[in-house]
Amino acid sequence: MTFPKINILFLFLSILFVSCKNELATNTQVCILIDVTDERFRDDNFVSENLPKYLKLMNLDKNTGGFSGGEIKFSLINEVSDSKSKTIKISSGKTGLLGENSLNRKDEVDKFYVELENSFTDILNSAKWGTDASKIYQKVTRELIKMKKVDADKKYLIVYSDMLENSMLFRFYGSNWKNQIEKMMADPENTLQMLSKNGPALPDLSEFEIHIISTRTKENDEKINISEQFWTTLFEYQGALVSFNSGLEI
Repeated sequence: MTFPKINILFLFLSILFVSCKNELATNTQVCILIDVTDERFRDDNFVSENLPKYLKLMNLDKNTGGFSGGEIKFSLINEVSDSKSKTIKISSGKTGLLGENSLNRKDEVDKFYVELENSFTDILNSAKWGTDASKIYQKVTRELIKMKKVDADKKYLIVYSDMLENSMLFRFYGSNWKNQIEKMMADPENTLQMLSKNGPALPDLSEFEIHIISTRTKENDEKINISEQFWTTLFEYQGALVSFNSGLEI
């Protein structure tokens, strides 16, 4: 009479073993850039609303943990081509029956979350909000080049900005801005060559997902539409998967 019980126990252990064995821990790299020209990103709830989304990109969850690893970098877009940043890392956990205890792993994810929260808040609090100049192309390109040097299963660049460049390279401002931007969009190859002569060259982006989050108003809606077309043209020309929305949709 004990034979069926043994079979049931064996079946349960087999399922458990296979499920643990098949659990895959991935390595994800995330870079988050915040444009200080838009003070709407200073919202008190900004950090708490978005951190869980960043964890989800890494296959992690504050409540349940997870065994994947990687890094999240926070930095600013302002009037200089590079600026203060903070990078928080978490190593991948060992999976399987002989792997890391899930409760211990959850504690590590909790610690990772707290470090992210503190770093993100510190970056935002230290920002000089409301500046006029915005060197978006140079900052974004420098970060993409840095990310290219890191091995990761997935790479995400998340940019909180209207993407309205205002630098010596080109501008979404002035009397003739629209004609200039449309000419640049019409020939992305020539545009990228021109930009590379005056700043870093935009690299191959076939391994990247780029999410751009902008805030629209009645005053800037037309510019944001053209900005979306412009940056999507350049990034997709280099092979990236591009998303342009009013919020981070994952």
